[in-house]
Amino acid sequence: MRGHAGFTLIELLVVVGILGIMAATAMPLYHTYQQRAYGSEASLMLKRILDAQIMYFLENEKFFPEVGQTKMVFHDDPPTKPEIEEIKKALKITIPVGHFLDYTITTPDSTTCMAYSPSSTSCVMITIESSQRSFALFKEGYEWINGRVDNTGKMDIFF
Repeated sequence: MRGHAGFTLIELLVVVGILGIMAATAMPLYHTYQQRAYGSEASLMLKRILDAQIMYFLENEKFFPEVGQTKMVFHDDPPTKPEIEEIKKALKITIPVGHFLDYTITTPDSTTCMAYSPSSTSCVMITIESSQRSFALFKEGYEWINGRVDNTGKMDIFF
């Protein structure tokens, strides 16, 4: 009797089928963990930016950027983009690019700030959102996170 030199076609099809089933069950878990990672990064970066804004306000008695201005950083921007350099110089933090998150930092006028908090005369608003519009950052389905800090030090984080 002679030994077999390889696998039969049936054996190979069974192995490929098993691998396909394993991959199909792993993909939803992969997307869940990816969602958690981006959501955690967005939450941590929002907190870092708000803390940096408080430090900037304590040093300069105003928020960054100037009233009425908006600084936007997109996930596909080059690391040398002027807005990234301005934020790094003013707030002493680095906004990461290439992480599928877009950042918007706005300093609205005093009327807008007082609408949120009557005791505040100045504030800054930060929005961090998923660059892939159909990709939720949080399990509740939110694709963005917002934060606000005013001149009294009151910090709000909301979806």
